[in-house]
Formats: sequence, C-alpha cells, structure tokens
Amino acid sequence: MFIADLETPAVVVDLDVLERNLWRMAEYCRSHDLRLRPHTKSHKIPELAKRQLAHSAQGITVAKIGEAEVMLQAGVTDILIAYPIIGRGKAEKLAELATRANITVSLDSVAVAQAIAAEAQKTDARIGILVELDVGFHRCGVTTEDEVLSVARVVSDLPGLDFKGLMFFPGHLQVPEKERADLRATVNDFLGRSLAKLEDAGLPVETVSGGSTPTAREGHLFTGVNEIRPGMYIFNDRNMIGVGVADLEDCALSVITTVVSTSVPGRAIVDAGSKTFSSDTHQVQDGSGYGLVKTDPDADVERLSEEHGNLNIRRSTREYRVGERLAIIPNHVCSTVNMHNQIYGVRGERVETIWEVAGRGKVQ
Repeated sequence: MFIADLETPAVVVDLDVLERNLWRMAEYCRSHDLRLRPHTKSHKIPELAKRQLAHSAQGITVAKIGEAEVMLQAGVTDILIAYPIIGRGKAEKLAELATRANITVSLDSVAVAQAIAAEAQKTDARIGILVELDVGFHRCGVTTEDEVLSVARVVSDLPGLDFKGLMFFPGHLQVPEKERADLRATVNDFLGRSLAKLEDAGLPVETVSGGSTPTAREGHLFTGVNEIRPGMYIFNDRNMIGVGVADLEDCALSVITTVVSTSVPGRAIVDAGSKTFSSDTHQVQDGSGYGLVKTDPDADVERLSEEHGNLNIRRSTREYRVGERLAIIPNHVCSTVNMHNQIYGVRGERVETIWEVAGRGKVQ
C-alpha cells in the first residue's frame, strides 16, 4: 500500500526521520551520562515505546494509570507515572501494577503519599516516589526546599514507599534558546537548594528527573539532573520548530489531507478540522494558525471547524486545486495522535506499518 492509497485525513510518520530522531536523543544521553525515560503520551503506542527502549531508554514515562496498563500489557515493565495518583480506585490499581512492574510515581503532597502507601501495604508492593518541584510552570509541584524536605521525610517513613528523588517539568521553557538560558538559572537555584536540604537531612537522592523536548538536549545543564523525559522528540511538531529545537526535516509526523473546496476567494478548505488536528495554538511569534503546510509556508491554517480546515491562501503564490493532497504538520503532535485510532509508518511513498494508538483515551 502507498500513501496515495490512504483515505484522508490520515496521520503518517516518516520512519527514516523517526529513527534518526531516536538515534540522536540516545546519542545525546549517552554522551552526557543521562538516563533516558521518554514520555509516551506523545504516541501512546507500545511498539514505539519498544523502539525507544531499543534506543537506550531505561524505561518509559506515562501520565495516567490507564496508559501504564496498556504499556505493561505489551511487556514494558519499568514505568514512571508522572502524575499525582489520587481518587477512588486509583491507588488500588497502582498497587496492583506495582506487583507486576517496576513502578515509580511523582507527587507533591503528603495526602497522595499516604493514599498510595495504604494500598501498597495491602499487596506488599514497593512503589518508588519522586517529589515533584514547581520550577516555574506553576502546574504541579512543591515550591520551597522546606516543602521538598517535609514531603520527602513523610515518604521515607511510609510503608511500601521508596523515596527515589526529585522530578520537575520545565514547561515554561518552551521558548527560544536565549530565553531558556535565562529561565534555567532560576530552576537551577531551586534544584541546588533542594538537593542541599535533602543531603543535610541524610536523605539520599537516586534520581533527579527533568525533561521536556524543548530542554531535552540541555539536560546536562540542569543542576543534579541524571534523567530526562522528552516526549515529542520522537515526532517533533510546528511548536518545536518555533522554539528552535527542531527543523522542518526533523518533523516525522504529518497529517495527509485533501482539498475539498476552493470556492471562496483566498481560501482552500481541507477535510481535516478540530477532530483531526490539535487545537493547540502556535506558541511563538504571533501565535496564529493550527499547522504548517509542508509545501507552502505562506498558507495559514487559520481556522478549524469540526471537519473543515480553513486555509488562508491570500499570501500564497501556489495554485490550490480541489482533490489535491497536502501534508500538514500540526502545532502539537501529542493531542493530534490521541484523536486517531491508527497512524501509518511510511518510508518514501510506501506504507510500511500500521500502528494502533492503544493508549488513546486512557485518561483515568
């Protein structure tokens, strides 16, 4: 089967580019003595997780227990759940998973630690714990070194839990390189103070887990970091191009669409809308558009209806024809993949493999 045989819209992945992305990240981690634990929320596909493990990853990261269950069922047994686990039934599921796999969880409160420990005790499971720091993204994480020590001490004393170290997500560093360098100094100050506090208290730190694709190749510049958790690097997307950590040729994933209408002057409508593309905005420059047309950077994917992609082509010198196909790189690959049951691995024009997005919709 060839790309031309696929019904559109279809998500395709250039296997040559994907393999190059995997190799580059593995080489970077090897050269800087960093453990690689990729976040599989970007693809949610066990076969791709196994490719990452084959490219030097020591384990994987997931966001939810449902994703961990999918990966464990496929034979992946070293999993970090980078999310505080709380709520009816969740700690029980976590403890059960920990009887069959090496499970680590991040958290930022004593309440979550106590809930997990209560269930771990019932199964004799051991669950690794990373205390999450808020280093500036203001989503999850403790905000002072005193809080770090307080939560770490409780974790160390609770049955069934093993304090492993620290975790942080520098989401606010999804900016151009110069801005990342300025922000990194504040992150490092907090990391340094936290590590010193734990050392003075006699609490050994096995892991300092950083990550995100925008900062992945800067992992060695963060204080104490010995593990990184990039996700989007396997595919890359328009936002990664925008912040300067990927070029167009590094983007493995694109959405193949068909032009269905050119009746409105200055417009081309494609058969892929908000049910196909991520509705995430472009996070650099003026923030406009929902994707990049690979063959026409002057076209603007200006609006998304549910089933229509509305391209503004007024600045384009290219002629658009009904029935022709376009390849569009989404702003954000993670949420794009999650809207599809299957994606296609291609080499050249040939479809080489079809992957089921097995972790799709696993939000619990």
